[in-house]
Amino acid sequence: MCSGEINRVLSLAIENDTGNHAMISKLAALAKRVADSRPVLRVVEVFDRRSDNRMTELGMLSQAFEFIKINGVDGDYFEFGLWRGKTFTYAHRMKKRFRIPEMMFWGFDSFQGLPRTDDDKDNIWSQNQFACSEPELRKILRRNGFRDNEYRLVPGFYKDSLNDNLHRHLANRHAAIVYVDCDLYASAAAVLAFICHYLVTGTIVCFDDFYNYKGSPDHGEQKAVTEFLREHPNFMFLPYLDYSPLGKSFIVQRND
Repeated sequence: MCSGEINRVLSLAIENDTGNHAMISKLAALAKRVADSRPVLRVVEVFDRRSDNRMTELGMLSQAFEFIKINGVDGDYFEFGLWRGKTFTYAHRMKKRFRIPEMMFWGFDSFQGLPRTDDDKDNIWSQNQFACSEPELRKILRRNGFRDNEYRLVPGFYKDSLNDNLHRHLANRHAAIVYVDCDLYASAAAVLAFICHYLVTGTIVCFDDFYNYKGSPDHGEQKAVTEFLREHPNFMFLPYLDYSPLGKSFIVQRND
């Protein structure tokens, strides 16, 4: 993306000051390309490192990748809830930084935004929020250095997509890092019921919205984690790092 291209589009917009819908669409598309470009993400990364002296998503993923590198935890990267691929791209950068070329990336998203949400008074989400089409996401990932053979996307709402056929496809795979950013209790519960087959001792599991709903343990991802651990006594989630405004991570201990 060059400044000349931006200037050409803006000049056309000025010349056509009649509210031309086509021109508005071009400007919107251009803005998305700029926001998703690698240079802009690099600037965001710098500010992430310096903002408020707190652990951000990038910092969390850096710690997680260094943890698995030091401890020899082998496996793939699984992310649930991709939107426009920011954390997926951060993780890919960490894969390169820590030289883990064999790690496959698996991304799970409806590509239609969130499913229907409950009407709890502390709920901040809405149906269809965070929608980004699969073709658009693939373009974003390509612009940020992903090769087609490095990742797989699994489309669909989790109640439909996390099925036995997918388990067969993932046979003998393990998860080194799991990033859960699906916001809602029902979605998080479905993810945990699915991903438990691939967790190993040392897997890092990150929940991006663990402290949502004003930190209530009876809602959202936090409720899903509590129920999962109660129903699966062979798993322990050791608290690891809190990050960003709402996130929390765990180290998995598995005793089969």
